Amino acid sequence: MNKSKHRKSIAAAFGAMMLGSAFMPATASAEDVVIGVFVPTTGALAPLGTDMRNGYELAAKGATVKGNPVRVVVEDSAAKADVGLRKAQKLVLEDKAKILVGGASSAVVLGIGAQAQRLNVPILTTNSQAVQTTGEQCSRYMFRTNPNDAMMAHANAIMMKEKPELLEKKWFVVFHDFVWGQSNKGEFAKIPGINIVGEAGRPLGTADWSSAISQIQSSGADAIYLALAVGDDMPAFIRQARSFGVNSFMLPPLGMPDTMLQAVGQDGVGMITGGLFGSWMSEETNPSMKEFVKEYVEAYGVVPGPQAIQAFAGMELTIAAMEAAETLDTDGIIASLENTSVDTVIGKLQVRKEDHQGMVGTYMSESALLPDAPHGAKIGWKVLKEIPWDAIKVEVADTGCKGF
Repeated sequence: MNKSKHRKSIAAAFGAMMLGSAFMPATASAEDVVIGVFVPTTGALAPLGTDMRNGYELAAKGATVKGNPVRVVVEDSAAKADVGLRKAQKLVLEDKAKILVGGASSAVVLGIGAQAQRLNVPILTTNSQAVQTTGEQCSRYMFRTNPNDAMMAHANAIMMKEKPELLEKKWFVVFHDFVWGQSNKGEFAKIPGINIVGEAGRPLGTADWSSAISQIQSSGADAIYLALAVGDDMPAFIRQARSFGVNSFMLPPLGMPDTMLQAVGQDGVGMITGGLFGSWMSEETNPSMKEFVKEYVEAYGVVPGPQAIQAFAGMELTIAAMEAAETLDTDGIIASLENTSVDTVIGKLQVRKEDHQGMVGTYMSESALLPDAPHGAKIGWKVLKEIPWDAIKVEVADTGCKGF
């Protein structure tokens, strides 16, 4: 990828950007175009939020909107709906953000979305998977660029058709008992022919999974579906389950950040998913990804995880839409987001105008050992197959969105 050409495609070069809200002045100058980012940088989902923040910052580095420097202001949502709403209000009222971008937690996104009309700014999430986000609670203010739970379930159903031995397994579902976990396990249960023999819900931040593991062991299950938010809990569950002698096949619906994959180590090898958001290992065939991975590793010292990749692509779309907007007021940005298409590291990215769902696919992938440790990664999500949007999309009439 020609780096200067790539930057030009989303906007012209813009000034240097700070690394987080702690280093940001309280208010923006008249020349700044402020993009407010809300992600958890503390708490159970901090690894996820950190990956997202890194992706946003890297995508924004070196671009402008309409000749003015863009300033990204990052606020910590702590993955809590009330905190997220307070931070969203701060970003809009104090920092004068033109748009809010982020959302590691669907509960936070839905909470902010419920106040979107009052906040009167567009909101773009690159990680909220709950169907409601662009479904029953769709809004003219809300945009999503990542696949949702229903799309990921469709992708996993496609994978199971290609690997029928997976449908023959007896599945136990471990889920986080909050908005996203409930949505995700519900969509998994809709896969035709799936045999679920038990489930265990636990709160976010669970450190001891022994009671859930006992349920798995007594259920007769030989496969585990991990409807767990990809924070600290998921690697904790995997390590504890393996230490208890649970060798069952594991399917995380959308994978997990590569930093966590490295931390889990050998226990994380052999997992498979149809719903991966993106893989840095596609750099072998994708020049844009190759350039992004190079920049990311240089900046942060680790390979980008799926959420960092989605964040990078979502910020590319955000900046492109703001550059193309007739005006930078709320109506102008919304109209431009509905009509902008941009080439990103995950391919062409645009949203469906009727419900603001990103028209993106997923990746069928397997976690594999990497003997040569490229970029320092000893394990990575090896892409087995790309699953396009047309294969996993949910028709607007079936989303629950009643229009804007």
